[in-house]
Amino acid sequence: MSYNILAQDLMQQSSELYLHCHPDILNWNYRFANLMQEFQHWDPDILCLQEVQEDHYWEQLEPSLRMMGFTCFYKRRTGCKTDGCAVCYKPTRFRLLCASPVEYFRPGLELLNRDNVGLVLLLQPLVPEGLGQVSVAPLCVANTHVLYNPRRGDVKLAQMAILLAEVDKVARLSDGSHCPIILCGDLNSVPDSPLYNFIRDGELQYHGMPAWKVSGQEDFSHQLYQRKLQAPLWPSSLGITDCCQYVTSCHPKRSERRKYSRDFLLRFHFCNIACQRPAGLVLMEGVTDAKPERPAGWAESLLEEGTSEPEPVFPRTIGTIQHCLHLTSAYTHFLPQHGLPEVTTMPLGLGTTVDYIFFSADSCENGNGTDHRLYQDGTLKLLGRLSLLSEEILWAANGLPNPFCSSDHLCLLASFGMEVTAP
Repeated sequence: MSYNILAQDLMQQSSELYLHCHPDILNWNYRFANLMQEFQHWDPDILCLQEVQEDHYWEQLEPSLRMMGFTCFYKRRTGCKTDGCAVCYKPTRFRLLCASPVEYFRPGLELLNRDNVGLVLLLQPLVPEGLGQVSVAPLCVANTHVLYNPRRGDVKLAQMAILLAEVDKVARLSDGSHCPIILCGDLNSVPDSPLYNFIRDGELQYHGMPAWKVSGQEDFSHQLYQRKLQAPLWPSSLGITDCCQYVTSCHPKRSERRKYSRDFLLRFHFCNIACQRPAGLVLMEGVTDAKPERPAGWAESLLEEGTSEPEPVFPRTIGTIQHCLHLTSAYTHFLPQHGLPEVTTMPLGLGTTVDYIFFSADSCENGNGTDHRLYQDGTLKLLGRLSLLSEEILWAANGLPNPFCSSDHLCLLASFGMEVTAP
């Protein structure tokens, strides 16, 4: 399950968005009871939450979820923000291998001066008794809530690049491939926007693109000044390549560091510069009047030829970013029975989708000539999903939140199967 549960602090800061709601249903205790009822009803094995207020998490959510059998991890947003992301899992179904909090804020870097965060967990599924000696791959689960600002698609892309780099590191297997991945969150981007297509297709040519266009949330084409994306999107000092991988992940460490022996270090003492008397050196008998003699057989040069190893150079692509995680959406973003788009939230009464569950799948041939890649089930198989609603249906319930749904987002729920292999 992935769910933006609407932090109470944020709701009160933007109270004008909730004038359609009766005050009683906006009360946190009312909403908390409703949310817990949803968790208990759907009973997911993994729960990814966004907009989790820190005091509510520690005082109510974490203790209640722990009683429901969850082990929980929480990452508060940086700076003075009071909310964050949580990932909770059932220890009866998974064993934790590692947990990595992700911060997007980078001091001194205007592109990454926002306080959004993410969480990446690596979980080992526990094989049910009775299946014998079989094994199953670990599962990488990522959760995030990226920047809302519709005008700053450049920030959103940079934040996603950091998250994807962390996922690449955590999910990478010894043979260079990746274990199955599920990426959840509120991405503040609509389906078929450039950011969405980048996650799904693994590539985006961004140079010259208006920043507002990245997320597709609003159309600012009428504005005279439009920030445009320039290449490279982020500086090399970030340590992330244009393939959304950490530089250290792309270039394995040397198998053996240089061994600094006594003889090697003594070469610095007897190198040419050490044998030259500095200009203006005060003459002190027995201290500065002596000149070291080079021992016989010692090399003139500081280092023997061929011993220096230049630092690797990391070329940047021109206006293109990529990733190799092969992700696709668990949802189709369309309700065929109604002929209407799916909706996950309704800001100002306008239904839209910004929440997602992406998962790794195998790519297959695209026979219809479109640019989009097609996917088929791989190690991770999508078994089913909870249907979303249309804007029309939500309007009939007085929008979001309402007496039944206690957030301004709907929850997403998908069921997956994983292949087991014999030893």
